[in-house]
Amino acid sequence: MDALTDERGQALIVAVLFLAIAAVVIGGLRLAQEQILAAARERRAGEAAVEAAAAVAADAYVAGTLASDETRESARVAATDLSMRNGGPRIDEVAIHCARSGVEVALAVAGRQYRAGFAAAECSLR
Repeated sequence: MDALTDERGQALIVAVLFLAIAAVVIGGLRLAQEQILAAARERRAGEAAVEAAAAVAADAYVAGTLASDETRESARVAATDLSMRNGGPRIDEVAIHCARSGVEVALAVAGRQYRAGFAAAECSLR
């Protein structure tokens, strides 16, 4: 009897086909999972970084040194530290602005903007 016309041979071909499809599906699911986890890691790193920078800015606001270059650099260093601890990249720049009702701190991680702030009745960056 010929292997291709035998029912057992046909069942074997179908089983191999199903296994191949399952392998492709599992590979795709793993790739999707890695992408989801990477996005969550970047988000966590960005949120931690901007909160660290805002804490430095709040301390500088209380000390009256909010407008100094040292404050911005200290905020960038703190943001970088927490970003990297959470699996994110180095932070190149931190922006500190006076908003309507307080101080706003902004930075970018992997092309996404993160903002944090605090109430400050008399904000001045002069």
